[in-house]
Amino acid sequence: MSAPVATDSSKNSPMPPQNEASFFDRVHQRAQRRKNNPWNLLLALFCLIAVVGTWIGLVRLFHSYRGSLIPADAFLFAGTRIGNIFMFVTPLFASIAVGFIVGNSLAWCIAPARTAFNKEAAGVEGEDFQSAQLGLAKVGIIALIVTLPICLLGANNFWALTPSGIDYRPMLAATTQHYAWSSVEQIETGCSTSKDNVDYHFVLTLNDKTRVDLMEEESHDFLAAYPKIQLGLTGHRYRFNSWVLGVNCRPRQEVRTVLSQPPTE
Repeated sequence: MSAPVATDSSKNSPMPPQNEASFFDRVHQRAQRRKNNPWNLLLALFCLIAVVGTWIGLVRLFHSYRGSLIPADAFLFAGTRIGNIFMFVTPLFASIAVGFIVGNSLAWCIAPARTAFNKEAAGVEGEDFQSAQLGLAKVGIIALIVTLPICLLGANNFWALTPSGIDYRPMLAATTQHYAWSSVEQIETGCSTSKDNVDYHFVLTLNDKTRVDLMEEESHDFLAAYPKIQLGLTGHRYRFNSWVLGVNCRPRQEVRTVLSQPPTE
């Protein structure tokens, strides 16, 4: 009988393909390839400008929508804190993917940059221009589908003061609710501190427990509108509570007077 022939199992076992490297290995390899390519600085600049431009465009779009809902005779208006976060912050996630698509396209239009990027991606699966743009497009579509409705909800959530009363639109409401000035049951004023910032508050509680902070945004806009607020509240009864006016707030005299005294005194 002939002895069994020894075989080299390493010849029969398939070698793991190169593209099965871990995600972090691929990221490191890509960074090493791009380190010596000066065109990547221009690409990064294009992408940054495109991301910021896309974000500004989306915010302006939803800000215009909110503006169309504000009554024409409103003398003070703003979004709620949650509404503003949804409207101003959420578009950034979609803007990143869209901005990278635009930035890549702009850099690709420059012939020397295109040549350098082709050399950089040569032999690496999924890093050519078309594959990269397709991947970004998929991410961008998902981001837009998720974020745009959230932005719309944020733009929908606002309050406005008019001579006849207070308009408030809940985030999920299809119509704006109008309250007469007589609906104000309580006013709470005060301030809160975070690091080096001081936020002032002038919170109206309405007869259905809706709460509106009239100093949610810029205090100088509130101070300019304060005489009209006083006029609207004149002749109506409400509770007044001045809270947390401690030494850490240190508001200037004009603000302290507004926060420490009932508007109709």
